[in-house]
Amino acid sequence: MLKKQMRKNFKELRDKLNTEDVLKNSEAILKTLTPYPFWQEAKHIMCYLSFGNEVQTKSIIERAWQENKQVIIPVCQPKTFEIIPSHLISFDDLEPRTMGILEPKEGRLRPVNPEIIQLVLVPGVAFDLSGHRIGFGAGYYDRFLPKLTPGTPKIALAYEIQLSPITLPADQYDMKMDYICTEKKLYKAL
Repeated sequence: MLKKQMRKNFKELRDKLNTEDVLKNSEAILKTLTPYPFWQEAKHIMCYLSFGNEVQTKSIIERAWQENKQVIIPVCQPKTFEIIPSHLISFDDLEPRTMGILEPKEGRLRPVNPEIIQLVLVPGVAFDLSGHRIGFGAGYYDRFLPKLTPGTPKIALAYEIQLSPITLPADQYDMKMDYICTEKKLYKAL
């Protein structure tokens, strides 16, 4: 129950951000993220396609392409609650699908082996400085992240307002983040 209430409260906080703040903070997050070795050295980056007031990822994806990185997007499978990692070549390959989220058009899904991914950028509703995350409640990422090569950096993209001052509730299936990247700084999970 606590998790559900916290999810609701943090989502409401995030949804109150105006478009200007979302864009400004998202650009600041891009600038914070890209100088680090985990970004510089990664050739295969998994990045979600932002929806609503999430940290906007279009400019992150464009930056990755400019740097000749392969971009892999998570494609959610509602029947199995699994993620298929798919190579993204162009935004033209996408269209709004499940819940209005951009996904590959028919015939444009290009599955890849999760083990090639060298960096994962993860969305969520709330995070604490220990790396705990409250997602959207379906467990997609908690099922997917264990398929990565051990040691692959898992970085949450979040606004400062999504950081919880108290430890978030977690169970043994909840995957912890290695870092939380906000508009102010990169936090290494404790």
